[in-house]
Amino acid sequence: MPQHNPTRDRALVDEIDALVDEQLAATPDNGRPEMCPHCHDEWHSLPIRKTLLMIRQLYCGCEDCDRILDAYDYASDTSPIICPGSTFHGPVEPLETRAARSGVIVIDIDIAALLCEPPAPTPLPLPPAPPDGCALRFPFPAAEVYRGPVWAYRLSRPWRDTDYVTVMHVERDIDTRTGPITETALFRYFPPGTPQPPSRESFLVGTQLISVIDDDSDADHYRAAIDGHGVNIEIGDHGARHRANGHVNPDLFVQQITGQMVVGTVD
Repeated sequence: MPQHNPTRDRALVDEIDALVDEQLAATPDNGRPEMCPHCHDEWHSLPIRKTLLMIRQLYCGCEDCDRILDAYDYASDTSPIICPGSTFHGPVEPLETRAARSGVIVIDIDIAALLCEPPAPTPLPLPPAPPDGCALRFPFPAAEVYRGPVWAYRLSRPWRDTDYVTVMHVERDIDTRTGPITETALFRYFPPGTPQPPSRESFLVGTQLISVIDDDSDADHYRAAIDGHGVNIEIGDHGARHRANGHVNPDLFVQQITGQMVVGTVD
């Protein structure tokens, strides 16, 4: 069979194919997805913006999540860029710095600094016990750390193994046709200096200490962790364990959840 010299274009294609084969041979496929060099996600060409990241983190498969996802338009999204894309070349700030500037906490236990022993908590002055069946509101000492208002309460009767709870007004920063989603959430509270719940491990996210609560008896399968300020955050697939739509009165919310009426405020 006569041999024909390849055309110039054909020769170039053959050289490219040979180069690709050589590179694949040098880096065999190990069956694992290629990761982005700038974030914890798999390889992605387009930048990831804050709104898209929040939609993905909060997505649980319900109708509301599907509606938010369908309404999202990447082309018109002007929220801060969390990751510039896997193909971006040039200096990039650490992921934690980029996320913190945009008001997003990125937790990845694989890269977190694991601690053998959490630092000793600083005891705080606490209000006296209220009358039986009642609760007292007092200033939460680290309210500026959180993204919304926080109220602290001392209960007269232990509720879920604690004498304290916090209430937060939460706003999910997602642009939808109906505006931001607002919620009121109640969490157990273990002030520094009081007995703390058992935990499996502790790690740092930026400057915030997080401890994973060791509670295998929870039949509802809520993920639970306690931060360095004593707030025991319990989150499931559909949000916080105790929550209400909208920003409701925190005193009434405490009474509704714990059955103890708020009768006063301690400054």
